[in-house]
Amino acid sequence: MTSVTHSPVLLVACMLAAFVSTVAIVLALTTPYETPAMRLVRYARYGRRPGSPGVEAEDIGLRDRVLKPLFARIIEFAARAAPSRARQTVAADLQMAGSRMNPTVFLGLRTILMFGLPALAILYVITDGRLELPDIVILLLALIWGRRLPTMWLKRRIRARQRAIDRALPYSLDLMVACLEGGLSLDASLAKVVEQTDGPLAVEIRRTLQEMALGRPTTDAIRDLGERTGAAGLKRLTEDIVQADRMGISIAESLRTLARDARVMRRQAAEELARKAPIKMVPVLIFCVLPALGIVTTAPAAILLMRTFSQTVNLP
Repeated sequence: MTSVTHSPVLLVACMLAAFVSTVAIVLALTTPYETPAMRLVRYARYGRRPGSPGVEAEDIGLRDRVLKPLFARIIEFAARAAPSRARQTVAADLQMAGSRMNPTVFLGLRTILMFGLPALAILYVITDGRLELPDIVILLLALIWGRRLPTMWLKRRIRARQRAIDRALPYSLDLMVACLEGGLSLDASLAKVVEQTDGPLAVEIRRTLQEMALGRPTTDAIRDLGERTGAAGLKRLTEDIVQADRMGISIAESLRTLARDARVMRRQAAEELARKAPIKMVPVLIFCVLPALGIVTTAPAAILLMRTFSQTVNLP
């Protein structure tokens, strides 16, 4: 069996490509979000520096001068091929997930992974010098995961956020009903929910209150609260509030009925998960518990039988 010599140039190129892609992903996922206030502070800090623009450029670090602009150009070039409809869909999904990532950055990272992972797999196969079954499996996995990995991450984050909203909704409904029956308005009830709770639901309600304070109509702000999160319970809540306000009926009575239904649905979901638990435990029992139990129970008997047979054979 002859050994295959690896090309040093291909190995260096493969390692360089892996390093560049890893650095790009890490920079995209770990870059802190910069609010407008933070941006103004940074601009003021740069503006206070005495001297010429060249001196100011020298004071700025390598990351701000080279790495960030280069990474932004790469991301914009990679996301340029995405159609406008895909950009709108990604923007809506990122909003549902509660992520502050720019849709252009997400599309660029998805494009880089879509073509980068297969390219790395092809380089690995070329450096290996032969095409065997493990190499084919690596190529197929790179093609599949390079396309699906960013979308799977985004969908999983959306589902986790929607579950958190649905979990916090019954308590918030009870609090809103108590506030409305106590004489508070809808805006004050929502503000009390924000004050007494935390999590994604409180963040979304706070954003709705800010939009209403800026002059947006209450109906549009409440309806957008349910649409931008995608949570079924919150969307039903906003529809009930809008319908009650339009028809002139009591919002507190509608919310009380909705809170009762939310508790019933939550209990049914818990019962469904409890019924699924034994089914999910079957593979664990078959492949983990039963083999270990069989070894523990049959190994001593097998050892005794082997000793007995060996003594019987050795008898004259």
